[in-house]
Amino acid sequence: MFRHNGLRYLLLVAVAALLWPSCRKSDFDGAEFAEHTPEFAFPLFTTTLNLKDLMFKVLNDSLSGDTIRVNPDYSMTLFYSGDVAEKKATDIFGFFPNGIIPVLDTIYYAPFSTPDSVTVRRVVLNNGTLNLVVFNSGTVPINGTFFIPQMSKNGQVFQVPFVAPPNPNFPWISSAFQLKDWELESDTNALYFRYEAFLPDGTRIKLPEPAPGTPGMGILLQNMTFSYLEGYWGYDVYPLTLDTIDIDINQTNLVGDVKVVDPKVTMTVSNSWGFPTRGVVKYLSFIGRDGQEYKLESPQLSEDSLDFNYPSWAAGEVGQTKETHYEFDRTNSNIDVIFNAQPTQMIYELEGISNAQRDFNITGFITDSSTIKLRVAVELLLEGTARNFGAEQTLDLNFGEYADLDSADIESVEFKLVAENGTPIGADLQIYFRDSMENVIDSLFTEGTRYVMQAAPVDANGNVTGIGRTETFIPMGIDRFNRIRAARSAYVRNAFTTAQNGAVPVTLKANQDATLKMGVKVKL
Repeated sequence: MFRHNGLRYLLLVAVAALLWPSCRKSDFDGAEFAEHTPEFAFPLFTTTLNLKDLMFKVLNDSLSGDTIRVNPDYSMTLFYSGDVAEKKATDIFGFFPNGIIPVLDTIYYAPFSTPDSVTVRRVVLNNGTLNLVVFNSGTVPINGTFFIPQMSKNGQVFQVPFVAPPNPNFPWISSAFQLKDWELESDTNALYFRYEAFLPDGTRIKLPEPAPGTPGMGILLQNMTFSYLEGYWGYDVYPLTLDTIDIDINQTNLVGDVKVVDPKVTMTVSNSWGFPTRGVVKYLSFIGRDGQEYKLESPQLSEDSLDFNYPSWAAGEVGQTKETHYEFDRTNSNIDVIFNAQPTQMIYELEGISNAQRDFNITGFITDSSTIKLRVAVELLLEGTARNFGAEQTLDLNFGEYADLDSADIESVEFKLVAENGTPIGADLQIYFRDSMENVIDSLFTEGTRYVMQAAPVDANGNVTGIGRTETFIPMGIDRFNRIRAARSAYVRNAFTTAQNGAVPVTLKANQDATLKMGVKVKL
């Protein structure tokens, strides 16, 4: 479920997608024509298809995030995972404004902006600059020192000396002071500023206002960010994420009636926010291919909320990530109904609640890399049923010397298809022969799709018990053969159906394969 990445049913699609491309080379050139032989045959192609190889080829060609595991009984399980949403703590919790903070007196407590529920106790700065701004509207220089007693680095308290020359029109501004790696401490969400200012004769003064209501000192803060922030997170509600994600269940643009027996979905929340967080599912639904909405229902979504594991400050887990897993299958949810509706979209909205239990004894933290990430993993045992599951492919054709054979020497032509199938999937197909401009010249079968590959027999549990062999003969008149042998490509339309007409769920296994042969017999 996944943005622009998509889930795939590979139960039957792999055979549909790769059955014909592996047969692109037609061995016409190797056949010899004996002029006095009344009847001869030559092969078009022979190929053996192994389900495991086909599955891995599909994945290598298209889905980098998928993994297939071959189980001890040769059954195959598809795992797909993708990140759905990610929210950085710094996107929600902002603390430091940019701009000028006035210093109204020689000792001044300046509150800084925090969310209502957060009390900041310790901050390690990662970036930012501080400029001291001094207004001296007098006639003599003023010198002094500005202090932030709550701010230190390597045991040294922050202080900036200054000498402000007289200027009634413009303030004196110090050079930028780099704040990286400086630490702030506070229990009141405020910073304590202090300055000492002196006239040349040593008289200590409070900087006069250059205009009524304008203090004589300020500090300019720019690009303030933190690498670590520690404090108390109280109860608060905030948005986490709202999005609509397109889902591509099918590997290709296929149509058909497909049912998966037992899909399993695991939602994993990876959390490096260092305080209790509860996720509230305000909305979580899927839109099926039929346009209907399917809401995910499960007792795991108790009151539509999920409590996330989190790294603990008390346990010394700063910088760690904790995971919480929620598993949904047909025993605890309606996920099988959702998947069998072949969803095309997932719509969700999540809110977060900090410290939902209102525990005042918890010290929390965040870092500049703290995130909450939602990942969805899908596990599909490659078993199920399908009827008329379609796929379309194009083959290159080259009749070689037989394209120019004098038709007066030919009495009849017969195509032959032979399938020796060890997989529980059968197929109907029709082949359309096309010219170099991709215009249809003729078809292999004259009356629609014909059944040409029988599925292997299966038992009541969907396990293959033998080999299904099918021979299909397609007689063809000279006029039709004359048209077809001028073809440059063949457009193949398949319709795949599992054993017993899709009535019994079957299991695809890595050691199953099918051999398909096609040839032509010509009678003089």
